[in-house]
Amino acid sequence: MNLLDELHRFYYDMTLTELRLMNENSSNISYHSLLYLDLISYKDNCTVSYLADILHISKSAVTIKVNELIKSGLLIKKQSTKDRRVYYLSIAPKVKEDYKQHDMRVLNASKDLEMNYTDSELELFKKMLSQTRMSYLNTPKLK
Repeated sequence: MNLLDELHRFYYDMTLTELRLMNENSSNISYHSLLYLDLISYKDNCTVSYLADILHISKSAVTIKVNELIKSGLLIKKQSTKDRRVYYLSIAPKVKEDYKQHDMRVLNASKDLEMNYTDSELELFKKMLSQTRMSYLNTPKLK
């Protein structure tokens, strides 16, 4: 299998795993909602403005989705103690449990790599992952 095929397969497997996890542990949650929860779960002090900026969409569009997730009990909004105008978003405790299962998969993969490869091979792999991530993020849109 060539490198491009392997990258596609990796992305496919990650997506499939998330969808399975969503179907097993969450009731009636869309993939779109899961993506929002992913973003919020890995960002400390996440705000609607932050999400709007990174997604390149309006704050009102993000607010609609956030309110839907709050209403369904998947998300919590808490007012900042330093700036009363700011509200931070975090995933609800029941969702955190689901994420622990996902994190275990990543932890197991990390341990498996550490057991089977040298430190220099792991450093090279991390560098390659970082380069892949940056290329992925910086690829311009096709017109």
